[in-house]
Amino acid sequence: MPTIKKNEPHIIYRLVLSKDLYKSGLELSNTDVDVFSFSRGLIALHDALDNFTGAIATNLSISKQQSFLIETLNDIEKYEKRSNKSFILKSKNELGQLNAIRNNIKHQGITPNIKQTKTLLGPIVSFFHEYSQYYFGLEWEFISLADLIKKESVREELRKVEELIKNKKYKDALDKLAIIKFQIFDEELMRIKLDPRYDLSPPSEETRRLRASYNIFPGQDDGLLSDLNDRAKFLERGISRDLISKFEDLTAKVGVNNAKDWKYILQHGYSWGEINWTREIAIFCFDFLTEAIIKNQGREYSVKQKWFSEIYRIRALDDLDIFDKDHNHIYKMAKGEERDASAMGRVASKWEIFDSSDRILNLYNEGDGKREVMGFFNKGDEAKIEFVKTSQYTRDESGNWILLKEIPE
Repeated sequence: MPTIKKNEPHIIYRLVLSKDLYKSGLELSNTDVDVFSFSRGLIALHDALDNFTGAIATNLSISKQQSFLIETLNDIEKYEKRSNKSFILKSKNELGQLNAIRNNIKHQGITPNIKQTKTLLGPIVSFFHEYSQYYFGLEWEFISLADLIKKESVREELRKVEELIKNKKYKDALDKLAIIKFQIFDEELMRIKLDPRYDLSPPSEETRRLRASYNIFPGQDDGLLSDLNDRAKFLERGISRDLISKFEDLTAKVGVNNAKDWKYILQHGYSWGEINWTREIAIFCFDFLTEAIIKNQGREYSVKQKWFSEIYRIRALDDLDIFDKDHNHIYKMAKGEERDASAMGRVASKWEIFDSSDRILNLYNEGDGKREVMGFFNKGDEAKIEFVKTSQYTRDESGNWILLKEIPE
């Protein structure tokens, strides 16, 4: 058995790519009638093998001039025979048959006989499982997109789930997955909804009722509270509605005890029972959540949007009254008074006021520039505000403010 080296990031990436292609290949080839889907599945499995065997060759420091599957398999065998002359790669004949079928599909348009070709799938699956452990010391089932998650704390939590599954603690793994999902997709929005400090306008009756409740779950305000419950957003990210429902049925709905300590509470559905605390279900839920987290990180766009803000020097043309969210008077800006301010409803030197939140005015301390007053002005009182100067800012990669330009009005 080869000495297993610490897997380098580029090798992990190829293994993750291989696993993703492998999953697609098995899904597409899971048919007895659709020869086109079955053919695409075989091509995906071949691509998965290309990446997987390429990662093995790299890990063994095999110098390769070409990256064809059969040549790579021969190179790996040749390397192993140096120390073990009887070494033979398992499933090599089946991989050779897959390679020939794939070439027929891709280069000649000849589709395979599904019934006859399906017999290759078992040995191909075994090849990945056998040599993932042999060459990388990794269980094939646990090579996942989790390695591509940007946030280290989230990766660590998912590694804990992997350990629970390896130790056959499937019930605990499913509960932990449900909590991770809540922390990533639901908790922040719930805190904003329930914390009065985030209010920009008087809270609705529904919000008041929620804040008075003890046990609160996402969706108690018709789904607006939870990003995961906003199905349309997840469909945009390529997560199917069926998979969302299946994940929620197999794990738990997570909420909070709002009485004192924001303690997590778990509400399990009708499928919750020992019969469904299995390795297969735990891995399915692990894979689903990992994919959802990856897609939630956002796509990379060639056009980069830059942070932008404007600070205004304003003058009151008449007395301007400022109120808090409950319409209590908190400040009067006297006629002729000048202040530095930001205005929510001011965009590109024009007012765009559609509701009360667009009438928020932040007034800053003349000495240190810290915010002194935040409140609402009355409808129509924007006419009392004269803009003397506009200062436009952006931020560098460290978050430091950079003055772009100052525009006299």
